[in-house]
Amino acid sequence: MTRMQDVYKEIQIITMEMIRCGMAEEYNYPIIRQHEVVWEKYSDISIYLKNMKYEKIYDEINKEKNYNFKMPDGGLLQLMYRFEKSGILLSHRLAFYPSSSYELYQNNVDLYDEDEIYGDILNKSVLPVIVRADYNKEEVVGAVHHPFVHVTLGDYKNCRIPVNRPISPIQFVNFIMEHFYYISSSKCKYNFGMKKIVNFEEHIHMADRNRTRVVI
Repeated sequence: MTRMQDVYKEIQIITMEMIRCGMAEEYNYPIIRQHEVVWEKYSDISIYLKNMKYEKIYDEINKEKNYNFKMPDGGLLQLMYRFEKSGILLSHRLAFYPSSSYELYQNNVDLYDEDEIYGDILNKSVLPVIVRADYNKEEVVGAVHHPFVHVTLGDYKNCRIPVNRPISPIQFVNFIMEHFYYISSSKCKYNFGMKKIVNFEEHIHMADRNRTRVVI
């Protein structure tokens, strides 16, 4: 198998697990399109990187079903990888978009009040925070340093937390499930023991080796 096929296979495994445990209320199966691993209803994601209100970003993704999974509380997950013709990973963009409203709760009050899985939906002090993990093989030249791999929280322009290597699909989904859906994933018996197929090589800028960073 090529690295691209490995990534595709790993996303297939995650997709089947999310469906099995009930954490994928809606979903798109992964597909290989030229040199990209995306999802069935994939469309250009560049619009979501622009200066837009979060509610607008979320609504656009949700309306177009432009995601791998939609969780029962409305959270959306995207897993996109691009490769060179040689099979070398060129970039990835992994993203988690929490629900931007309480509409789901308002339409199913009795269900949510009885189920601790959705406790965070009931807490109006909880703010939706986008989690993005981006990778670019080539160094981005500009006034502000860009780590090759970085995690961005809340879509803050200058929040780029360095990571020591590209992130596999299972690593990213496990991170979201463990830290944002721990109670629900435990009750649904989500399989945190899935063995990842993809092992990316370390790729970290010298400037980031002495900074606070994520090591995986």
